[in-house]
Amino acid sequence: MERRHVFLAGLLLVAMLAVLGMLVQTPSAGAQTYKWRLNQGHPQDSPFGKAAEAFAAEVKQRTNGRIDITVYHAGALGDWVLMNEMVMRGSVELDLNPVAPTYDPRLNIAYYTPYLFKTFQEGKVAYAKGGWINNMLDDLFAGVNTKGLSVLPLGMSGATVRRVPPSPGDPDVSKGLKIRVMPLKVCELTYKRLGYIPVAIPYAEAYSAIETGIADGQMGGPPFQGHEFRDVQGAWIQYNDFVETHWFKMTRKIFDSLSKPDQQILIEAAERQGEKQWEVALAQDEEYRQKMAARGLKIVMLSEAELEKIAKAIRADVWPELDKIVGKAIMDIARKNVGVPVK
Repeated sequence: MERRHVFLAGLLLVAMLAVLGMLVQTPSAGAQTYKWRLNQGHPQDSPFGKAAEAFAAEVKQRTNGRIDITVYHAGALGDWVLMNEMVMRGSVELDLNPVAPTYDPRLNIAYYTPYLFKTFQEGKVAYAKGGWINNMLDDLFAGVNTKGLSVLPLGMSGATVRRVPPSPGDPDVSKGLKIRVMPLKVCELTYKRLGYIPVAIPYAEAYSAIETGIADGQMGGPPFQGHEFRDVQGAWIQYNDFVETHWFKMTRKIFDSLSKPDQQILIEAAERQGEKQWEVALAQDEEYRQKMAARGLKIVMLSEAELEKIAKAIRADVWPELDKIVGKAIMDIARKNVGVPVK
């Protein structure tokens, strides 16, 4: 009996050593270590800089240091257009910037598409995980080897002008003012339909254009952008035509190679910062409206009825132009989700 026990004990020891050997030779799921770079375009102490750092810190903490992300601020690795390409190619693993449509014009919908929604809350729901804009963009990202982890808003757009124009919330009334618009055809058409005389001018030249009378106002950003023009403008009008969005983006091939737990950690960490930024942006919009008011600018907040009338006009008269840019199939998804009949 003793000899049999010794023999069984020996077999057990061999089996244990074999299992131990397998554990040593085959890392468990998620045991791989990574060192990645994340580029973001804003200063380190900005909300976006803080969000990037917090994202990297959470990922590192939840993976016990296996995933180590170094954040590069203020576009240190390149501007936002270049970074979209670098992430697509896998030269830089992560990015927090707007989406560039360089390799797929349908991605124009991720930047300036007026009145996909009329309010901040509508935008938050549409861009959230499972939201219709988020789902639509995930399919488009896949075509350019990119994974969108979460979206962060910059703020709700409006316009500054020298003076409050006639019926600012009625798109059928001529405003009699020239307004600087982003050099995008859709921006020109949008503000023309709002009753302005659009002038396409790069943002860097907008201030001097207003100073010299080439333009009477400017659009393209939220209230903190409007505050930059406080010394040469007399009013802010909250048009809510779009929310400029930045995305936590990652090379899709790298993302797909990760274990499911690691993928989930990345998504959850990015979504945590995205959720926070919707609140930060909402508060920041109000903060800068108050700052403009303190400097003597008239603040015009359009009513729900005015925003609805404007949105209907833009969707009817400007969206057909987007059919040519991003494709009717994409715009028909938008139409279905905002209640516009699809023809």
